[in-house]
Amino acid sequence: LLQVFFMHIMLAVLALLFPSLAHSGCVVDSTTCYVDGQKRVLGQSNVAIGPVSLEYCAQLCANSNYSIAGTENGEECYCGNKLNTDAPQRGKGCGTPCNGNSKQSCGGYWFISVFDVKCSGAPEPAPPAPKLPPEMVNPCIDKSSKFASMPFCNASLSLDERVTDAIGRMTLPEKIGALGTSTPAIPSLGLPFYNWWSEASSGLASARNMQTTKFPFPITTGMSFNRTVWTLVGRQIAREARAAMNAGNAYSTFWAPVINLAREPRWGRNIETPGEDPYLTGEYAEYFVKGFQEAPEDPGHVLASACCKHYVANSMESTTQPDGEHYDRNHVDSKVTMQDLVDSYMRPFQSCVEKGRVTSLMCGYNAVNGVPSCANDWLLEEVARKNWGFDGYITSDCDADADVFNSHHYAATPEEVVRDVLHAGTDIDCQSFVPQHAQSALDKGLITEADIDARLKMLFRVRMRLSHFDPIGPLNSIPVSEICSDYAIDLSHDAVRQSATLLKNEHSTLPLDRHSVGTVAVIGPTAKLSQSDAGYYGPKNVCGANFWTLVDALAQGGQIKTVSTSGVPNVLSEDQSGIPAAVEMAKTADTVVLAVGSDLSWSAEGHDARSISFTTAQAALIEQVAAAAKKPVVLVVLTATPLDLSAVLANQKVGAVLHLGQPSVAVLGAGDVLYGDRSPAGRTIQTVYESSYQDQISIFDFNMRPGPSEFARPDCKNHDVSQCPRGTNPGRTYRFYTGKPVVPFGFGLSYTTFSYTVAQRHSSISLEPLSTLLEGTNSAGQVFVRSNSVEEAMRMSQWRLQVQYAVNVTNTGSKDADDVVLGFLTPPGAGENGVPLKVLFGFERVHVKAGETATVFLYPSMLDFAQANVDGKLEATTGEYAVHFGVAETLADGMGYAEAGTIFASLAKIVI
Repeated sequence: LLQVFFMHIMLAVLALLFPSLAHSGCVVDSTTCYVDGQKRVLGQSNVAIGPVSLEYCAQLCANSNYSIAGTENGEECYCGNKLNTDAPQRGKGCGTPCNGNSKQSCGGYWFISVFDVKCSGAPEPAPPAPKLPPEMVNPCIDKSSKFASMPFCNASLSLDERVTDAIGRMTLPEKIGALGTSTPAIPSLGLPFYNWWSEASSGLASARNMQTTKFPFPITTGMSFNRTVWTLVGRQIAREARAAMNAGNAYSTFWAPVINLAREPRWGRNIETPGEDPYLTGEYAEYFVKGFQEAPEDPGHVLASACCKHYVANSMESTTQPDGEHYDRNHVDSKVTMQDLVDSYMRPFQSCVEKGRVTSLMCGYNAVNGVPSCANDWLLEEVARKNWGFDGYITSDCDADADVFNSHHYAATPEEVVRDVLHAGTDIDCQSFVPQHAQSALDKGLITEADIDARLKMLFRVRMRLSHFDPIGPLNSIPVSEICSDYAIDLSHDAVRQSATLLKNEHSTLPLDRHSVGTVAVIGPTAKLSQSDAGYYGPKNVCGANFWTLVDALAQGGQIKTVSTSGVPNVLSEDQSGIPAAVEMAKTADTVVLAVGSDLSWSAEGHDARSISFTTAQAALIEQVAAAAKKPVVLVVLTATPLDLSAVLANQKVGAVLHLGQPSVAVLGAGDVLYGDRSPAGRTIQTVYESSYQDQISIFDFNMRPGPSEFARPDCKNHDVSQCPRGTNPGRTYRFYTGKPVVPFGFGLSYTTFSYTVAQRHSSISLEPLSTLLEGTNSAGQVFVRSNSVEEAMRMSQWRLQVQYAVNVTNTGSKDADDVVLGFLTPPGAGENGVPLKVLFGFERVHVKAGETATVFLYPSMLDFAQANVDGKLEATTGEYAVHFGVAETLADGMGYAEAGTIFASLAKIVI
């Protein structure tokens, strides 16, 4: 005992003399809670992979010599030496338990706990992975339980019978709780907590601490124009989700894909979309959702539930113009003509519902023509459920139900808002506004229990279809070995290979030759873009913790010597002090690749882009490095904002321009394109405008068609907005833009050359069956023609025989390659009275060997010969339609282009 006593005395003395020895690791004395946002209170990127505690987050920051740390959402860690804002807003939402130490709080959803980094001695060890119960429990599997014999567990009964039984057993408090996305346990059904909200736009985002495959963002994969790629990517994400669910680490309802049109180049969420065209976006929605939800081995169940969002016209985040005008997504009333709603904004959602058979829709934050989306019974009930036949659940965007009251002031009391959103058809409230006020709404007689049951019916129908209450089946056998498999990783890389889009290639600057490329200098602020965007609506815990960059893609696993510098600190910085060093690097390198563009700091959820021009610093970097290089440089653009490339394309020292969108860690696949193992065949899915576009029309103007705007010109700086000149809408997207684009929609070059000949064409078509179809739709009081009705009308009238075109695609070069054939219609009266300039009616990707010919068959839909009038009513439009294949601006660069003459559409019958 005496020996122990003296040992404690000695330790105490040592602690006084050498305080750093008293505690190894890190100490957190106190934390401060702040409201966070996309611009981040601290740092930019989450540095945590795996379980987090306050002390371990401090250690992660100390490892990089940061003095301040912050935890968020129970699992994220951010670092910096100072806060990003001088006066961050204090908050009270930092109560989420740390996933590495449940006794501590690690911030909350968009709340960050900030503290000083105090570490010494041996490093703070990573917390062990907690032993957690499975996320999902099927109460029907244990035959000895009381639930197994209940009708809702009887898979031989009809879906409606089982749903009715389940809801009938729930208590009223359980029912009210189930109206929120974080649904509490339902003891009456043997169900634990369930979270309806998971993300999966570019990979499984939430699987506890499991690594999952990161895919390119849709702004990249859309450029592939490959339905098979979209299907396979959707399927792989969903199979990883089901495998993680089987392992107890995931739920099975996911809020992807985003199918709002990239109608505005400054919109912050363009990165999540497959482009600006409604037909293309609808095809992406259909095939991604089919891949995501349909499992070949179990056609009777849904593999994982997809959700098409944000319904509808939700395509601005937050913008303050120089004149002081400000709008954000939570408050904006999207004023959209019925004409634009019918032929632009809503078309992708109709495809998603009718063709993709999606099991969920998300109503947006915005109002549409005065009615908040989540309280809009015309959108949710009349159109989605009755007109389109939607069979699934509708979720609000997070806190969008609360915004109906707090931001839009649509009703006088919270209880009235509960009534309005439930009656409109919103089934689940992301967050807690509806559960919080539902009992009071009941007490005041504004809603009934039957109203709640109607919403729960939609929710339980989806859970039943997901096999949450069924016997063990094929989906339960999907193993975790499918996650981050070699197949999955190669698919993510192949999605980049197929999407890479070549915009310029003079003097065969590309492809690079591995044998003669020498030392490659990769210069620019996006050269190492990867980890900072990986976790944005996708996995932050990626396969193998490999955050590959463009530098890695060019290094080819160490085969090629690379050197790199950013030149400018980041994409938004105007600091040019690093350019001289970049110039010196360029002078000595054998090959120079410039990596420029934008990232999430430029535009993302919560903030729109301020500009579609390169910063002055990036422009200077491009010009000076290109001028200093030994030979013309390769410029790789990584961006979701279509930046004005006029100067780049005109610069003779820039030999090639390769557009990759935002591939994130999958950028490794671009190496095969840069070195010529694969020829690029991607096509642009966003019109690239001149910079002057951003001064002509406000992002607040939702009109697609050209004309005067009610909003001030964005370049007006007079804070008396009434004194600002009104803007003029030059038309949005290639369908309506009246100016000359820098790069048109559908543009893309190859390492080989192609020629097109039209082998089968037509001179006339009868619109009589279309007219009959539209009359039936109108007499039924419906706005939209059902897709199956169109298909049936085309089958009965032998439509395809009358309008199918055959295009012979000949590879006239020396390299086997893919080609994407695009078919366009120019309707009569194009560009006048709201008629589009042209429309994409079909596309097909085909592989053609050098010297060989492949035939592609494309035909326009019957509805391509109907135009929406100002009231949104579709009318059969007679007259001459011009047909062409390919993009004329690529012809001079050796790409296929062919005009197929005109086809005259009339109401006269044609006998076949």
